Amino acid sequence: MASDEKLVRRILRRQREAADELFERYYTKIYAYVYRQTGAVDLARDITQDIFLTVFTSLGTFDGRASFRTWLYKIAANKVTDCYRSRAHREAVLSEPLEDACDNVSDGFDIERLLECREDIQAVMETVSQFEPSRAVVFQMKIFGEMTFAEIAAQLGISENTVKTRFYTVLRKIRKEREND
Repeated sequence: MASDEKLVRRILRRQREAADELFERYYTKIYAYVYRQTGAVDLARDITQDIFLTVFTSLGTFDGRASFRTWLYKIAANKVTDCYRSRAHREAVLSEPLEDACDNVSDGFDIERLLECREDIQAVMETVSQFEPSRAVVFQMKIFGEMTFAEIAAQLGISENTVKTRFYTVLRKIRKEREND
């Protein structure tokens, strides 16, 4: 299996198979990462598609200082944050029809809990989108990327203490916002 960086070099030489391999390697992970932040299937698909479009059109700017994975997750975090900052999102209601949300659930599933969860995710992400990207990315990687503080520090090239400070700053703001609601 080729490394991400080797695949990037092959893609830059116009080898489509390399692009397909990189896409297959990360699509499910990035989709899950986005879905956990949106709670909406269609929106997660759209954002994931936009992420990969950005990745493949911007590969020439990938300088290799950070790993490809880190670069990819930064793009993903920024795209999700951009979505929550967008005027269209603020004006939209939940776009996924209730019937679609219920298609794959068992008879004992609590639909009210699903809707509350989606509303909570949106409220949290709207708060997170107000932070500068360096803080928002740490929060997104920890909560939605399910990474440890040490992994985030290594990925971003910053100290673990800086990661913790950024994370807990965002967390305090979210708690304060939720208490006010």
